[in-house]
Amino acid sequence: MDPKLFGGKHAGLGLGRRTYYQGYGDNATSNTRLIYGIMGLNTGIFVYAMYLKEQARQGHQLPLVKFLQNMSLSPVGVLKEHRYWTTITSVFSHVEILHIAGNMLSFFYMGSMLAATPGFTPLKLATLIVGSGFAGSMGWLYVAMKNRNYQSTALGFSGSVMGVGTVAAFLYPKTTFAIYGIVPVPLWALIAGYAIFDGYYLNDRNSRVGHAGHLGGLAFGVVYYFARVRGLRI
Repeated sequence: MDPKLFGGKHAGLGLGRRTYYQGYGDNATSNTRLIYGIMGLNTGIFVYAMYLKEQARQGHQLPLVKFLQNMSLSPVGVLKEHRYWTTITSVFSHVEILHIAGNMLSFFYMGSMLAATPGFTPLKLATLIVGSGFAGSMGWLYVAMKNRNYQSTALGFSGSVMGVGTVAAFLYPKTTFAIYGIVPVPLWALIAGYAIFDGYYLNDRNSRVGHAGHLGGLAFGVVYYFARVRGLRI
C-alpha cells in the first residue's frame, strides 16, 4: 500500500480511537504480540537486506545475489529452479524503505483492529496473514506467466496487508482513513478503491507495483471472511 495514504493526525486509522471496534477479547494481547512479531520479522529481513546491499556496493555481490534468489519471487525461480519456498519468503522481504514503511504502517493499524475483535484468535490472524501473502504470490506468478514476464521479480508484504485490510473492511467498514493525511474515506471505500486501481493496471508492463499480488491477497481476504470470520460477535 502507498505510505502516502497515511499521515498527520489521521495517521493509520486516522481517528486515534476505537469507535468501531470497542472491547478487547481474551486473545487481544496474543494477537498484538503476533502483529509486533510479524513487523519485527519484516524489519529484521529488511535491515539484513540493507547490509547486503552495502556489501554489494563494496564489491561483495554474491551474498546479495543469493539473498534475492531465496527471498524474492520469480517465474524462473519457482518453475524452473524449483525455489518454491519463495512464494512465502518473498512475502516478508523488502529492499526499499518507503515500501516497508507503508506496508508496516498499514498492517499495524488494520491488524490492530482484528487483534481487538472478540473471537479472532492468533491462529486465525496468522492464517489470514500467511494465506493472503501466499495467495498474493500465486496471483502475481499467474499474471507474470500470462504476460510472459518470466524474468520479472517481486517481493513485499502487500498481499498480506490487502488480506488483513479486506477482512477489517468487512468488519468495520465505516472506520475512517485519511488519504495523504487530508481526505477522509471509510475503510470499505479505501479497499474498494485499491481493488479498482489494481484491476485497471493489472497487465501494465510498465508498472513497478505488484497489482496481481494485491488482488490475490484481497481475494483471499474475501474468501476467508465468509468462510471463517463471518458470524463473530463484534
